[in-house]
Amino acid sequence: MIDSSPIDLNDLAGQRILVAGDFMLDEYIWGQVERISPEAPVLVVNVQRETRVLGGAGNVVNNLVGLGAQVTVLGLVGQDNAGAILRDELQRLGIEATGLVVDARRQTTRKTRVIGGNQQIVRIDRENRQPAPVDFQQTAQQRLAELLPDLDGVILSDYGKGVLTDTVLAALINAARDRGLPVVVDPKGRDFTRYRRATIITPNRKEASEAVGYPLASREEVIKAGRDLCAACETEAILITLGAEGMALIPRHGPPEAIPAQAREVFDVSGAGDTVVAVLALGLARWHDVHRAARLANLAAGIVVGKVGTAPILRGELAAALETETAARPVKTITLPELLLLVPRLRAQGKRLVFTNGCFDLLHWGHIKFLEESKRLGDVLIVALDSDDSVRRVKGPCRPVISAHQRAAMLAALEAVDYVTVFASEQLADLLQTLQPDILTKGSNYPAADVKGRDVVASYGGQVVIIPITDPVSITGLIRQICQNGD
Repeated sequence: MIDSSPIDLNDLAGQRILVAGDFMLDEYIWGQVERISPEAPVLVVNVQRETRVLGGAGNVVNNLVGLGAQVTVLGLVGQDNAGAILRDELQRLGIEATGLVVDARRQTTRKTRVIGGNQQIVRIDRENRQPAPVDFQQTAQQRLAELLPDLDGVILSDYGKGVLTDTVLAALINAARDRGLPVVVDPKGRDFTRYRRATIITPNRKEASEAVGYPLASREEVIKAGRDLCAACETEAILITLGAEGMALIPRHGPPEAIPAQAREVFDVSGAGDTVVAVLALGLARWHDVHRAARLANLAAGIVVGKVGTAPILRGELAAALETETAARPVKTITLPELLLLVPRLRAQGKRLVFTNGCFDLLHWGHIKFLEESKRLGDVLIVALDSDDSVRRVKGPCRPVISAHQRAAMLAALEAVDYVTVFASEQLADLLQTLQPDILTKGSNYPAADVKGRDVVASYGGQVVIIPITDPVSITGLIRQICQNGD
């Protein structure tokens, strides 16, 4: 019987998931193309900036963190700068990076995309595909033995880079399944029997077709492929993603389920598979119900394909979608941890980030004009809103007049504002140093020398822009006037 009771995302928070597989560094080199090289008929890119984000299994980690999971990792990197960056990025997310084992004989998988203007010109891959050495296989088994007592589930993210050898796969799957833990596999290659005994395998249509050796043009063929793979792999279920047609869940025992696609608009399917396995693993770890977990994973996938570029699912987005049972548009009001996940992805899309902060109590036309001018300076405007306690400390016990929740909702309703987060004002310097926005804006009613965070922005090469305020409005004066009129 399929559980149709309401889903509470609080059930998923705190689930302890191991992500094992191929961790990569995605690099983006941004520049302008102004001429052809005199040396050869190729474009010359004048580099302006570079961005780096977690790729491969690292994007699965991003999705899990976005939903409040506790994540541990197991992977293999080289003794190089790319490996160091991967470990730093994991630590920035609050994840212990010792699970990325360093092998001096290997180079970290790195994909570098060169973009001139808005056009990707070339992708440069640096990688090893040789099977992981025997000592790593021994290390993996030892680490798993240490982690297993505290785990709720395992994800195997296989990109075919040699980390998940047959020996490592068998050790991870058998140890986890013997303890009753769900194992979710994002597969690679034609031989799915390598994942024997996994709880569920999640190929797309093309991958499933290659694994069974016949086309999956009809629903009947999709179901047959799922049944054949379940039998060959001794797995509980196969979840085949079908793009615009949604998903097909084929359990080893019981009827198949067709899960319709939830996306309103599809902009980019990259990274959707990472979202599916992340949400699926969390659902299985909590509910042990493959149908329920698959429906939630489908809803999450419908959200991320509506974004441009690879982006993780955020808890607020999934909660909003659950309320309407459709893939709601991305929400604007997000938490600080979600913002820390989001900003690297925005940078990887080449976005110019504008940041401003303030109380925004009793929102008025001056605020709106200021925010519109701020947005014109870049691509994405992030507003950090002072918490109620912060406002009271600065403005006195009678402020704010409007709560942070209501102030955030009003700001998010403005077209100029892309994201709103609530923070404590004393966090400003650390927040700026972590996010490193391209531009920090403030109104001209603040002297330039007194702009908090100015030194931090200057330290990493950012820019502070003072927006002219021609007719300043005093909130304190407005409140006084309201009180006088009331009397």
